[in-house]
Amino acid sequence: MNTMSLKKMVVVIALVCISAGYVWADGLRLQERLSKDVRIQLRDVTIVEALEKIGQKAGVKFILSDESVWKLPQGEATRLSVALDGPLADSMTEMLNAFFMRYAVADEEITIYPRPELEHILGRPTAKQLELLARIYKGNFTVSGQVDSRTTINKILGQEVLILPVHRYSELSKFMSELGRGLPEGERSPPFTLAQMLDSGERAWYLSGPGFPGQIPEIQVVSVEEFQEAKLNQVVDISFKDEMAEVILRRLAGWTGMELLVLKKDNKWLWEEITVDMQNVKLRQAILNIVGTMDGGTHFDLTDNEISIAGPRTARTTTARRTARSSSDDYVGKISIPMDSGRYFIEFMLREKDLTEELKKLRSEKMKEVLGRLPEQEKSKKDSE
Repeated sequence: MNTMSLKKMVVVIALVCISAGYVWADGLRLQERLSKDVRIQLRDVTIVEALEKIGQKAGVKFILSDESVWKLPQGEATRLSVALDGPLADSMTEMLNAFFMRYAVADEEITIYPRPELEHILGRPTAKQLELLARIYKGNFTVSGQVDSRTTINKILGQEVLILPVHRYSELSKFMSELGRGLPEGERSPPFTLAQMLDSGERAWYLSGPGFPGQIPEIQVVSVEEFQEAKLNQVVDISFKDEMAEVILRRLAGWTGMELLVLKKDNKWLWEEITVDMQNVKLRQAILNIVGTMDGGTHFDLTDNEISIAGPRTARTTTARRTARSSSDDYVGKISIPMDSGRYFIEFMLREKDLTEELKKLRSEKMKEVLGRLPEQEKSKKDSE
């Protein structure tokens, strides 16, 4: 290795170390600010407003992740009242616990994410579901001798809850009786929670309902495949504007808890920017609609927990996002495809380069009818002036 190469290597290593030092310093600075006391009281504000005001007070930046927005009762419009008095880290943990959220410290900001426990609520949780989920994880049981599981569970949860299928009650009763068996008279078992009981087997569970006022909340205990099927069949409302198709599909796959696999190496067909508006549609159907509209195919594998998608067999006239971003062309139109008898539409935005020669000619003629001259002529006139 010659002297010049050695000097270059030393310079590169020095730059990397300096960069890493700045990153570490930023992270350390945020950790220090989290350890400081913060006093602030907020009443009936959105969670976005609360995070902004707390951030301004503490000198940090909070960001709501897309996953957390999906798992808040009203998304970014979720309202709360909070009083922080003490170390910011402890206060933020307590505030976010009410929504089963957590924070992660990055180099320059603190991002909010949903906690794993929210997997047991399909879709957006309601305030009542969050309260019930908290009792499932925090309500302690102690038992002695034979136990009636349904009565004991309802007493600890503080409300009537139905566990389905009903034969799960006998399994829970055996579990609780086993813990209380053989204890001296008057002595009770160590405390445990309903969540620990439900998680003890090789099954999954989720909260269902109430779908109607006054309906008793249900805890569905199902197989792993049945749980995955339930997540795919949850009804959602989705809206994306001028977003890359791959970004939309990966976000929806994240909602299902499944991994998205693109089978073809060439994924340019996923770079199209599309607008999607769907209401009251199952999550599985939403994914099928988007991929199908782009002439692709979808396969759901519940065993391997994967969603496989493949693009069209023949080339499509597409606009790669990278090309679109580097181009100065404006949108000239869009294609609106009605789905489900017109209940919702999937829209594709078009630039001039997406049009066939015949459509370009037709557009020029229509522009001439409206403006009195072709767009090229209008540009030439301005240049001459």
